[in-house]
Amino acid sequence: MKKFLLFTIITCLTLTVQASYGATKPVVARTMVPLFALSENEKPTGFIVSGKTITLFGTSLGPTSTDGFVKSVDETGATRWALALDSGVNEIVTSATKNSAGEIWIVGSSAKPANVETSTALPVIPALNPDSVTAEAELPLRNDLTQVIAWRISSAGTLLQTLTYDMGAAVLVRSAVTTDLGIAIAGTYLTSHGNAGFVLQSEADGFVAKPLTIGKSDTELSALSRKLDNSLIVFGSSTEVISGKKLMGKRDGIIASVSAQGKLVSVLRSSNSQAMRAWQSSTPTLVLGGEAILAGKTEAVITKFAPNLIPIWTTRYASKTSAMTWDASPNSHLMAFISTSPIAQVAGWKPKKPTTLILNFDSKGSLIGAYGAPSVVIPIAMGFSRDFGVLLLGVSVKGVSIFHTLTR
Repeated sequence: MKKFLLFTIITCLTLTVQASYGATKPVVARTMVPLFALSENEKPTGFIVSGKTITLFGTSLGPTSTDGFVKSVDETGATRWALALDSGVNEIVTSATKNSAGEIWIVGSSAKPANVETSTALPVIPALNPDSVTAEAELPLRNDLTQVIAWRISSAGTLLQTLTYDMGAAVLVRSAVTTDLGIAIAGTYLTSHGNAGFVLQSEADGFVAKPLTIGKSDTELSALSRKLDNSLIVFGSSTEVISGKKLMGKRDGIIASVSAQGKLVSVLRSSNSQAMRAWQSSTPTLVLGGEAILAGKTEAVITKFAPNLIPIWTTRYASKTSAMTWDASPNSHLMAFISTSPIAQVAGWKPKKPTTLILNFDSKGSLIGAYGAPSVVIPIAMGFSRDFGVLLLGVSVKGVSIFHTLTR
């Protein structure tokens, strides 16, 4: 009897602790304010922030061509240095990452020098990647852009190296991370059967001989994370059988482990039999952002994974877009999406129309902050610094601007 009473008391105390932890007070959504706007001909795909310096990258639209650009600006938007990324053909820039030496790798797609076909149509690109930001989804593959291209740039804006790899078909780079040897890139390219994902790695003097291909007809890779041993984890979606793993839903989110030598090691799939799932972004701490579409309803999903790829916590919200994620710190994680319904944990949040919202979670998945950006109709990229707080690059009625949470 005493043992039973002791067990009951311990159980009650445990449940009380769990209940008090879970019953956190609702947070209040603070409104983000604009920092500065960008020029109309610049179509940025993301930024890297360090202190009060913001390095923007993207594509410049000319009368008959597209070129990459990267520029470093201060908190007013004044240019510290700028570099045009023009190899004499059309290029678009879709991702970037920074190495331990402070150098920046800018990556994208380009035409071959002999290719005379031109195309200046460039969609707005809404998302980010582990070390910076990148494209989200629904980007068309341009037939004239068949090369993967990467520029290595010093912290002072000097071009140090340019690498290219011809995929032989239309290619779209989605994500990049640095490695001990150079850079690793993930994306999607056109095949004779549809489209496939690819992972391409570089060495000191150039790209390796051949990329790893994942899928053949209906696979997309959107995000990339690196482990300490230089092995990689890539994220995306597919309807194909990959590495013996069959389709579980209408479309599955996939997580693939890739060795440092570029070999496919294992594949994990989402398992909702009626849903369309996709992973679109990831962070160094394996906080993934994606979407789930079920019965015509879209939800933005954020999931924290352990190093062994076991989910630790997950949450989802009614949304118009997929979630993009970012690590503000190893124990603080951000999620950006376009919210379409009230959220109980956000006090008074009842959007009358789809509204851009950033949520801040701690390492255990508890909501600790919220930031609304009602003037942003398309979120492009997100970041954080102690000088600016949470930063959001987005499209508003006034054009593309940077918004932040700390007033000057």
